[in-house]
Amino acid sequence: MTGRNTPRLSWFDDIGRLRLAGYLEGTTLVTLLFVAVPFKHLAGYGGLVSVVGPIHGGSFVLYFVCAVSVVFARSFRWPETARIVIAALLPFGTFVNDRFLARKHRELSA
Repeated sequence: MTGRNTPRLSWFDDIGRLRLAGYLEGTTLVTLLFVAVPFKHLAGYGGLVSVVGPIHGGSFVLYFVCAVSVVFARSFRWPETARIVIAALLPFGTFVNDRFLARKHRELSA
């Protein structure tokens, strides 16, 4: 629910797409690290890694395509750009970074 003076954020503009790609990338990374890889090493079942790995790879590429698009279109500064890139490399990083992106999204949408 948004307040009276809070702009409604769109999932269909460039930052909205980056946020969605971040959720996808973060979810697949967490699934890969905390579900698929333990199944492979503890239960001897590598089938999940064979499925989740390529899905995560595709979502990782999608995240970076969206990130490059946003960084150049919105003229983000270097520290902001570094934050977006590093977030994709850390488990739960894209979820933590989403708060920053939502704030930036509101600022740029106002």
